[in-house]
Order: sequence, then C-alpha cells, then structure tokens
Amino acid sequence: MGDDGVGIHVLRRLREATSSPHEDLEFKELGIGGIKLVEEILDYENVFIIDAIESATTIGDLNEFSPEQFKSTYHETAPHDVNFITALEFYRKLQPHRIPKTIRIFTISIKNEFDFKERLSPPIQQAAERLIVLLSDEISRTPHPNR
Repeated sequence: MGDDGVGIHVLRRLREATSSPHEDLEFKELGIGGIKLVEEILDYENVFIIDAIESATTIGDLNEFSPEQFKSTYHETAPHDVNFITALEFYRKLQPHRIPKTIRIFTISIKNEFDFKERLSPPIQQAAERLIVLLSDEISRTPHPNR
C-alpha cells in the first residue's frame, strides 16, 4: 500500500484508540468512490473521509475540505460513472433527509508513486500522526450517537 494507503492507516489507528468508549462510532475501510461512496455514508449524522491526494510539490501536507469546495467538479453526465460530488448532489435532490449533516474530507498529499512498500514514508507518517491527533480530538468532541 505505501503512502497511498495513509487513509486506511489513519482509520485503523483511530479505531484502535477509540473503539471501546464510542460504541456508536463506525469505521469503514473503503476503496470506492462516486455513488457507492455516497451510499455508504447515507443516514449518518457526521462523516469524516480520509484519503491520500497526489501532489507534485506539497508532500505531507494535511488539508481539510468540505463537499462545497468541490462544486466545480459537479457534472450531470452518465449516472454510472460519476464522481463523489456529483453523486452527493444527486442524493441531495432525491433523498435529502439521508445526507449527513456534516461531511468533512481530510487529505494528506503524497507523491505519485508506482512502487509498492509496506510502510509509510517519513513525511507521510508524520502527517498521519498529526491527523490522528486532530481526529481523535474531533471524535471526543462529537456528540453521539452518530447514526
């Protein structure tokens, strides 16, 4: 997996750190996008999405986005091949009551890599640790139940 697997690495560490005190908290390891990803987050109140994002210059940068920041990627095209934002808007129109109140997207910038390795590179590991601390704090402050 290497650096591209940083989202799963962060999720697993968060799950280990928070599993017992938050029974209503759910962690999902997903390798999907578009409609399938939106269907996975329906009916939740608060959702955090964690992923790697390719960057040529800003390796290890940690960023947070909202779905609204991706509005320019919205396209009403073929429904079988839509991105996350287009699928989210589709569901907002059809089933607005099922859309999470809060969707926060966290990314860590990685270099475009084609080699496979077991571990994260040092800058990505450091960014992952920062994100784990940030999200642990957010989880502790998030009202429960989450669903």
